[in-house]
Amino acid sequence: MFMKKIFTFTVAVLLTSLLSAQNRYDALRYSQNFYEGSAKSIAMGNALTSIGGDLGAISINPASAGLYRYSEFMFTPSTISTLTETDYLDRNTDKRFFRAGVSSFGYVTPLNGIRKTGSLKGLNVSVSMNKLNNFNNRVSAKGRADNTSWLSALAYNTNGINSSQLDIQSANDTYPFYNSGASWRSVLAWNTNLLDRLPDSENEYIAATENILGNSIVIGGPLDQRFKRETTGGISEYAITLSGNVSNKFYFGFSLGLQSLRYTDRQSYSEFAVNLNQFDSKFKDFEHVYKQTTTGVGINARAGVIFLPVEGLRLGASLATPTYFSLEDEWRESMYAEYSDNYHILLKSPKGSYDYSVITPARANLGISYFFGTRGSISFDYEFVGYEWMRMDDTDSDFDEFDDENDLIDEDFQNTSNIRAGAEFRLNRIFSLRAGYSYYQNPERNYGFDTQFVSCGAGFKFGSGFFADFGIQRRISNSENFRLYDNIPLQGVSSLLAPTGKSTYSAWKVLATIGFRF
Repeated sequence: MFMKKIFTFTVAVLLTSLLSAQNRYDALRYSQNFYEGSAKSIAMGNALTSIGGDLGAISINPASAGLYRYSEFMFTPSTISTLTETDYLDRNTDKRFFRAGVSSFGYVTPLNGIRKTGSLKGLNVSVSMNKLNNFNNRVSAKGRADNTSWLSALAYNTNGINSSQLDIQSANDTYPFYNSGASWRSVLAWNTNLLDRLPDSENEYIAATENILGNSIVIGGPLDQRFKRETTGGISEYAITLSGNVSNKFYFGFSLGLQSLRYTDRQSYSEFAVNLNQFDSKFKDFEHVYKQTTTGVGINARAGVIFLPVEGLRLGASLATPTYFSLEDEWRESMYAEYSDNYHILLKSPKGSYDYSVITPARANLGISYFFGTRGSISFDYEFVGYEWMRMDDTDSDFDEFDDENDLIDEDFQNTSNIRAGAEFRLNRIFSLRAGYSYYQNPERNYGFDTQFVSCGAGFKFGSGFFADFGIQRRISNSENFRLYDNIPLQGVSSLLAPTGKSTYSAWKVLATIGFRF
């Protein structure tokens, strides 16, 4: 049925311009902060807006550095372990992912060379790095489908595009399909014989997994479907902070933050024919791979205060400006197809790249804590995040490129209220126990879920100069439904609806901080 188109090259032409595929969900991904910080801060649920005295809390309240009366260096390595459980086509799949990294490090020192008069008791300067979010996860789904196919949805979505606009003639082709509106997966599927024209049509398509039966198009036979996705990377903030102490009652801090962002996303989807003789196209299997890498830097500023009105009570507040991110996306797709007559082909799209900017929401934190002498403390934080204020922009001259996406940000996202709580109990001068809870409200109006963490940890002090802290955080499981491809309308007597799966995600983080005071 299918006429083989023979290729002996790999498409590998660098594109200088592509239609933007960036959308509001990219802006959301890079705007969410799930603070890590130090082992102490994560153990106490990062409820440290009013506690102070911890470099891991500078990304929440820069006044935290104002409480230091000595120099300190601290370093926090970490590990994360994720588990994603997937139920798809009546088959359960578990996928674990483990990665080590660094959650924070920092140095703070008093400015002893500056003369302090009146109520100003001290000025400190600090340099720190704190991780604000990580994207590490791995998911897998597999199952057997009898009457639906990823390629069927692709064929339907390609309808209306003339086949002449999909042809690749050579590695140096001028790609007449740039302006056709066709996706790269449609182009690759057409040139690997996974799509063919319907009889007597130039712009309607049938997939290699489909047969023509009378006046209907039907799936040829059962298909084993497999999907794998791995995301890595994170957002880290490097901050330089000036902080001070007024009358041992009022502490302030100002910081300039430089954020580093890296995000990679690799997705693989494949289908395998269970019975080869059921497919008129001689279809055997295919695999589509998509890989995207996003890198960028952002800049912001923070200001905060901590006030001690009466003995034991502390009040804190901080405000963070929006972060202005300058980002670059790079991506590539490939399609591999194999047929029962031993013909096989692999094609790759050109590498695409696009520069754009994301402006994240402003944030405000309020905190209250109480110290029970030297025996311990409790703390509570409230955080407001203005997700409706997120914006995307083109870095070149097309200033209205993201107008539609920015309108959808207003429609689809909401401002959120986050809550954090923490407690510390000091058994003696050497050993402390800590616990915490944090709740992050879902920024999506109609989809998604709230995110919750529980945590605990311990701290040790050895003499006057060395300390070690440990923190463990568990992300409470969340579940959501998904589809791997689009539903398509009824065709003849067959209903081609994409299967719905369910994915449940949970994660553990373990942090260990070592520090020296001098």
